[in-house]
Amino acid sequence: MDDLKLLGRNEKDLKYEIKIVQTISKDINMNLGLEECARVCLKRGRVQSKIHIRSTFENDIKELDPRKAYRYLGTQDIYDIQHMNEKEKLKKGYLRRLRLVLGTELSKKNKIQAIGSLAVPVLRNNFGIGNWHQEELQKLDRKMRKLLTIHGQHHPKADVDSWYITRK
Repeated sequence: MDDLKLLGRNEKDLKYEIKIVQTISKDINMNLGLEECARVCLKRGRVQSKIHIRSTFENDIKELDPRKAYRYLGTQDIYDIQHMNEKEKLKKGYLRRLRLVLGTELSKKNKIQAIGSLAVPVLRNNFGIGNWHQEELQKLDRKMRKLLTIHGQHHPKADVDSWYITRK
């Protein structure tokens, strides 16, 4: 396990969740990187007074600075995440990886598989961030098909629906 986020309704619930993680970690002889851990207490979207969670770990879990964000599953995450900025970063990352794959000398089939395993997960892993509107996704889809056409992987007058049905 690389990333873990614990959410609790109150300090008591969070302490209980941390205790569970500590127990399991001890049972499987797993070390947690507490230097990368942080905590924040929110109530109705506002940062509350600092909570002090004492643990059986060597160090306490530090308080997260409300002005800073941390990375969770490759995305900046904090209570006031700026969804539009994050979505733009995700789109740019997806298109960058798409261009990298299309610039290789792979066969068409292998390029499509590489796109599915290297570029698409950039978006798929982060679709829970913010609201993705249908228009945004259609625009991104058009951009992808345009890049595929430029790189000779898709004919400009080819059927668009063929991209969304199974290969068989």
